[in-house]
Amino acid sequence: MNIDGFIRNARYPKGYKGLFVEDGKELSAPEARTFLALEKAKGRVVIPCSSECGNPCQHSDNGCAGFDYAGGGCPGRYTKETE
Repeated sequence: MNIDGFIRNARYPKGYKGLFVEDGKELSAPEARTFLALEKAKGRVVIPCSSECGNPCQHSDNGCAGFDYAGGGCPGRYTKETE
């Protein structure tokens, strides 16, 4: 998710509710806004945000492996093909 795009397009506080979870706790709208500000302060342009993967990505033991916070986003992941 592009941080600036989300802030620009989401209505505050309604658009922030139920979207961000940290350590299993749903963030309130003010907490979510603070979270996004902190991510921007780290120099991040995009953050992982997927109902399938979660934040951080649940498909890797160390968070989202290979995620490019500078704008490239998720490199994808391999899935086992079913026969």
